[in-house]
Amino acid sequence: MASLIALAQWTLLGATAQSADVSFTGKTVRIIVSSSAGGGTDTVARLVARFLPKHLPGNPATIVQNMPGGGGLVSNNYFYRAGKPNGLDLFSDSSSGITGFTRGGSRAKYDPRKFEYVASIMRGGSIVMVRKDAQSRLTDPKARPVVVGDPDGNRTWLAACLWGKEYLGWNVRFIVGYAGTAELALALRQGEIDMWSTANDQILYDLKKEGIVDFLVQAEADRRSDFPEIPTFIEHLGDKRPSGISWQAYRVWTAPSEVDKPISLPPGTPANIVKTYREAIIRMSKDPEFKREADKYFGAAWLVRGGQATNELVKVASDVSKEVVEYMNNMRRKNNLPVPKS
Repeated sequence: MASLIALAQWTLLGATAQSADVSFTGKTVRIIVSSSAGGGTDTVARLVARFLPKHLPGNPATIVQNMPGGGGLVSNNYFYRAGKPNGLDLFSDSSSGITGFTRGGSRAKYDPRKFEYVASIMRGGSIVMVRKDAQSRLTDPKARPVVVGDPDGNRTWLAACLWGKEYLGWNVRFIVGYAGTAELALALRQGEIDMWSTANDQILYDLKKEGIVDFLVQAEADRRSDFPEIPTFIEHLGDKRPSGISWQAYRVWTAPSEVDKPISLPPGTPANIVKTYREAIIRMSKDPEFKREADKYFGAAWLVRGGQATNELVKVASDVSKEVVEYMNNMRRKNNLPVPKS
């Protein structure tokens, strides 16, 4: 009996030690961001950098490193190859990382299904807007085209503009190459571009207050609770919605938006570190101060999805047939958008 009690005590102590053996005391966590400063992905990363440490054992310091380029290809490739699975490298990405993988091409040297997802932060969906002085040209084929701006031709909301051109006769053309959200917001204000989309709540309210734009459609499948009067693009299509491979391609293009802003650790990170991060970020999401800041930047519609659920959703969004990839690439060619090299 004494031996059994001793064994039970040893087992309990071992289990406790195993669950408590992750500590970040005196350490610094580096958060790599797949975008430039100022956008939604960067905002998520900086909120995480500010609030997550107090929910991690040992309360580490944090640094944020922006690594934009190629619609997330640069940072995804780097993190997949060089991210250290010791709990000190964290990745703040956007849905574009999944899109960059599903569209194919030799530049994608990573597989998003192999990252260890801590969580994903879901904001309200993207709202496609058009400058008031350009809206009349949107459905006039004889007018000067409405200019749609984007960093790389890879964003999920662009599907609304592409399928709008294809099936609703939208008179649009595309310009890519902008560094990020801040640059696009400035270009819209200056009239350099006419049409753009963001889910950034603060930018949406600012532009609406300035009277520069009209909100056209919501890019995701469901209406945001804070903008219930704006129809979704699917609703806007109505009976002109296509079927078959075209609609499959549309759904694949937009599916990563359901992940929105994933937070991940590198492939091969030990399970106890992954578990520690997942538990910490859930505690962070319930922190009253974090919630106030998230409401300020993301609006009332934001939520945090757990790591395992995020992992499963990424796998679903990344499972794409060759036929669908080719259809999407043909849409890019047709509209002079970058096509990945095979």
